[in-house]
Amino acid sequence: MSSSITTESLTTSVRLAKIDDVSQVGDVLTHSFNNLNEWNLWIYPFLKMGVCEDLRHRLKHEDNYYCILAERHFSHSSSHHSQIVGTVELSLRTVYNWGGRKKYPYIANLAVSKNHRRQGVASQLLCKCEKIAKYLGFNELYLHVLANNNIGQHLYLSNGYTVVQVETDLYSLFIPSKRRLLLVKSI
Repeated sequence: MSSSITTESLTTSVRLAKIDDVSQVGDVLTHSFNNLNEWNLWIYPFLKMGVCEDLRHRLKHEDNYYCILAERHFSHSSSHHSQIVGTVELSLRTVYNWGGRKKYPYIANLAVSKNHRRQGVASQLLCKCEKIAKYLGFNELYLHVLANNNIGQHLYLSNGYTVVQVETDLYSLFIPSKRRLLLVKSI
């Protein structure tokens, strides 16, 4: 009787997205930000197409825009496989005030595939955003989270972000679930 030992390894790398990654990143974003079920699954291709076109445009044409992705590498005996399991966007936004204009780094669209959540992927993506923002010469990083997104709030607070403003606009007065919190982290 012989026995074999199967060795499996799993690693995660974080890198900047390329045009070739658009379809896989589109899958992660579309599944993460839409409640798809058996009744509305037919709209998935249309949602994904819009997400991919928007992402492709930003990658090709926007300065100071970074799409960062987390890629899981699976090794099993002699086979190797990679899969994009998370993504986040970092861009420089501009605010205008009496003192002129000021740029600041802003995080948006953090998404992790359902089967890979609560495994540190989101924290790795946030860490990469911090490194890029520091490299660009900034010492603060901003993002919004919905006020009713307790899981997202916990993630950001446990990664050193603090709430600096509860934003209320006309839309969120009528739909309280759309109220947003502005968070900042000193880096």
